[in-house]
Amino acid sequence: MLEIAWELLIERGLADLTLAELGRRVDTSAGHLLYYFGSKDGLLLDVLRWSEAQLWAKWEASRAEEAPFAARFDLFCRQFLPNGVGDPRWLVWIEVWPRVLRAEELRRPYEELDEVWRDELTRLLTDAGAADAASLSRRICALLDGLAIAIALGEEELSVEAALAHARALLPAELYAGAPA
Repeated sequence: MLEIAWELLIERGLADLTLAELGRRVDTSAGHLLYYFGSKDGLLLDVLRWSEAQLWAKWEASRAEEAPFAARFDLFCRQFLPNGVGDPRWLVWIEVWPRVLRAEELRRPYEELDEVWRDELTRLLTDAGAADAASLSRRICALLDGLAIAIALGEEELSVEAALAHARALLPAELYAGAPA
């Protein structure tokens, strides 16, 4: 059902991702979906969880491969950032953020999804020998969040490559020595 919701999101956009339309697609009633998800907020959160799980599976597969820190960092950032303008994953994140402020039941699930990224980057930085890896991870993720919004919304003169260069600039020089600029 979440995969169909994702396809609907890509096809018609966030505004048209309704329980009624999803119900038509999966041959059930909007009322049944309302019972299952609780609200459109619940649907968005579950779609975001599903999307993040797909992405996380790709990241975990990449962990099995031996690679220097610079390559792992770049891959992490590329997976964190949107693919480009209108990236559906990022449009859902952008939609969920303000909802977290008014719907307490979204706060903890949102925080858990967000913490996964920071914790993984902290692990990556710690393994590379970074001092105060948790603080550095928070700064890098905050920067990537802001740059991701700009990319997803189509800000001119900002690309994934430019965002990656900004993230690299926060790293201590010894961590990224010898890597491509």
